[in-house]
Amino acid sequence: TKFDAQDYALDLFRKFSTKHNVHLTLVVHPRKEMDKAALGISSVFGTAKATQEADNVVILQRPEAMEKNSNFRQSDEVDYRVLEVKKNRFDGELGAVPYKFERDIVTMVSESG
Repeated sequence: TKFDAQDYALDLFRKFSTKHNVHLTLVVHPRKEMDKAALGISSVFGTAKATQEADNVVILQRPEAMEKNSNFRQSDEVDYRVLEVKKNRFDGELGAVPYKFERDIVTMVSESG
């Protein structure tokens, strides 16, 4: 199945990164969720292996989709997104960083949220 192929590829990525002592970034799209639903580790499309094997899981979210206890709120003045660290195998520190894309300078910049 396609999920078996995905698991096999993840095995190869893990072995490569361990052997060569490198960090790999793999982008996995979320499965379909309800509109404005907060994304979590279980939102990753495919099997659980993608997040189990990962050292870090970072999710890009709209502020209106964040958990109710979040400090981030939708703004009519600024269109921004939030990068949320959901898993950190190295030291366990989790958190979220708001940012916006500045088209004029083609750069992501920190947003105060």
